[in-house]
Amino acid sequence: MNLDGLTLAVLTRELSDQLVTGQIQRLLQIDKTTIVLKVNTHQGNKDLVITAGNLPACYLSHGITDLPKEPTALCMFLRKHLEGARITAIKQLNGDRILRINADKLALDGSLISNRIYIELMGKYSNCIFIQDGQILEALIHVTPLMNRERSIAPKLTYELPPNSERGSLFEFNNEEIGELLHNFGQGTVAETIRRIFNGFGPALLKEVCYDAGVTEKTEFTSLTAEQITSIATALINLKETINDAKQLYEYENANHKKFYSPVPLTYLLAQGGQLTATYDSISQPLEVSVVKQGGINTTTRELERTLEQAIKKEELRHSKIETELNDSSKADEYKAFGDLLMINAYRDTQYEPNITLDNILVNPVEPITISLVPELTVVENAQNYYKLYTKLKNRKQSGLYQLEQSSRRIDYLQSVLYSLTIADSKETVQEIYNECEQAGLLKKSKKPVSYKAPKHNFMHFQIDGGEIFIGRNNQQNEYLTHRFAKPDDMWFHTLQVQGSHVILRTQGGEPTDEMLTLAARYAAYFSRARESSKVAVDYTPVKFIKKPPASPLGFVIYTNQKTAVIDPKEPVLNKETNFYE
Repeated sequence: MNLDGLTLAVLTRELSDQLVTGQIQRLLQIDKTTIVLKVNTHQGNKDLVITAGNLPACYLSHGITDLPKEPTALCMFLRKHLEGARITAIKQLNGDRILRINADKLALDGSLISNRIYIELMGKYSNCIFIQDGQILEALIHVTPLMNRERSIAPKLTYELPPNSERGSLFEFNNEEIGELLHNFGQGTVAETIRRIFNGFGPALLKEVCYDAGVTEKTEFTSLTAEQITSIATALINLKETINDAKQLYEYENANHKKFYSPVPLTYLLAQGGQLTATYDSISQPLEVSVVKQGGINTTTRELERTLEQAIKKEELRHSKIETELNDSSKADEYKAFGDLLMINAYRDTQYEPNITLDNILVNPVEPITISLVPELTVVENAQNYYKLYTKLKNRKQSGLYQLEQSSRRIDYLQSVLYSLTIADSKETVQEIYNECEQAGLLKKSKKPVSYKAPKHNFMHFQIDGGEIFIGRNNQQNEYLTHRFAKPDDMWFHTLQVQGSHVILRTQGGEPTDEMLTLAARYAAYFSRARESSKVAVDYTPVKFIKKPPASPLGFVIYTNQKTAVIDPKEPVLNKETNFYE
């Protein structure tokens, strides 16, 4: 979701209303190109997210919970200069996609330190630059002369705005000046004229102005009449006044299902068959949804997800190599037969012969067979050579089968951890998965201890009519739930050959009814990787028939006496009348 300069003007007003006079309490760096400013304001604590990565944006977040455990060197440096500073102003520069945050801080000697944060949201050239007294302190992205000959960005350099001084903001001119600018500087097409004079026009708002004025974007400006130029000026003035009062963002979709975002209604799009799909009360809300949905920020969860995906890919490659070696070992019996036939014909003199043709008496009917030889060796020595190959392949086959089983088990385990990450909904749950990955050797163990101890009962609990259902969120919870918490007569549920949560059904006495078994099975299908499927196979058996093999990974079990139900997944829903989940 890319914002043009005019939409950014609405966002600037939104940020200014909520953050100005607030104090920066904490600065956090989420990834290499993303920081979060935790600001204490009169409206409460606010999280300002600034990212200059693949999806550059600046917005107020509802809160990022999966934060990195240890700050980077850049984060520690910026904290020294910005934490405790008070935001005095947030402005948009020249109507362009540049925001400036003024953050002043009192020094120990009582003097005022002037900090400026320049947020440049310009596609692949996006950046966040920190200035103190006109000089660059640091930047999320350093730009060397080799990368950009016109503008370098590095500490101790003087900050300069991007080369864009010939254009101004639509809001800087009054109504008369807008008309005069169009009459005096009209050149090229209508679109080229407007964009050359004013900053901030994206395709959607440019089309809206032209539609309102009754002209097309590709019309040559010199061919316009005075009335048409006046109509364009009036359309620009109307747009300026509408944006000055705008506080919301409209989401439209055209006939080709392409989405457009605008702070003002797009009448031209509705006339072309498009439709309004959503209206947001703020600019930050859809920005956050877009960035999170498209993975624009590498949070701890995203980084962990990437690590697991790489581990799965590596293990699948190893699994494929083991299978290839096992296929090669299929010649073991053939090599043994060659050795036996050569020993039977040991009396023959075949030295310096590349091969020998014999009657294969080991098959019925007898057939001639040609066996390759090492010319320098005798028949007996060639037979012994084939016996060595046979023994080697036989041992490889036995070892390969074991390794193949272990590899399959590890892939299942890694996929189960990855599934756990998809349903993690709190900082504590993500931390449990993080700790599990450290113990499994997937991540380097952090020297910094966690600031809290995750409770063992952090699994999901649903009260149903006649009993209770408990569901693990990750392998650590599954392990505790199945082997420590559950009673021998409780029923255990898990999807067949699909990664998912361990589900425990506990009754209030007596045998579980068919309705209870069905509901627990449907929950087990829902909390699995087969959530979006239908007719999912779910195994269930009493907990007393669940066993954990020695040295097996977390969450891995074997079981007997199971029954299988083929059922549709169902999300737990609370019935407010009965206070039971259904």
